[in-house]
Amino acid sequence: MSFPKISRTISKELESIKVQFLTENLELILNRDKCVGCGTCARVCPKDAISRGPVGMSRRFPTTEDIIPELYDPKLCVFCGTCVYLCPFGALTMKKDGEIINLADIPLVAEKVMPKLDFETKKLLNDRIAKQWAKATVKVIDEECAKGCGSCAEVCPSGSIVIAERPEHGWEMSKNVEVVDEDACVACGACDNACPTGALILEITEVHTSGEFEERYWPPLLERLKTLRWSKKEEAAE
Repeated sequence: MSFPKISRTISKELESIKVQFLTENLELILNRDKCVGCGTCARVCPKDAISRGPVGMSRRFPTTEDIIPELYDPKLCVFCGTCVYLCPFGALTMKKDGEIINLADIPLVAEKVMPKLDFETKKLLNDRIAKQWAKATVKVIDEECAKGCGSCAEVCPSGSIVIAERPEHGWEMSKNVEVVDEDACVACGACDNACPTGALILEITEVHTSGEFEERYWPPLLERLKTLRWSKKEEAAE
């Protein structure tokens, strides 16, 4: 038998990739029930081993189920744990030899390659719990909005976004989307990830951390988190 041996399993609730070495095995597990499709994991993955889910042209009006990411290339994953550490909803877990690795014991955290996340715990819709370690603003380019899509409001786990009511008279102008509660927003990015036209943009303004970190790893990762735009990435690939 040759090593490493790589396997991938998918069910309605869980998705898992596992690599078996000669002396140990590592496993990355996505709990689809906890995931809101925010796309944080795909943004920060240093190897692009995680996709954002089947959105865009393949889904006219994406829902949360549509934007849940896929651990799509187990051969690219290096089990660094970055996605697990930064997931705001605890939807990702990493195991070594069948035992869950605590966040503080992830090597990149334990060896201070990544700093400590200073977060506020918030209870959201459907009893979801989020660790908010960032602040953000939501920008809507109204003229690029699909008008009537409603995906951003549908997927927002905190209920921060609503679709504006249509005006009574046809000649009256109104916005298509409104951010009704910026304080409730947990800066997760599900709305940005779901928008099929790129009209809605999450702009992360602050990331709350403390402690030491590795300059060669953490600042570039933050830059990727803040600036990666799915529409721009897809345009570059064309």
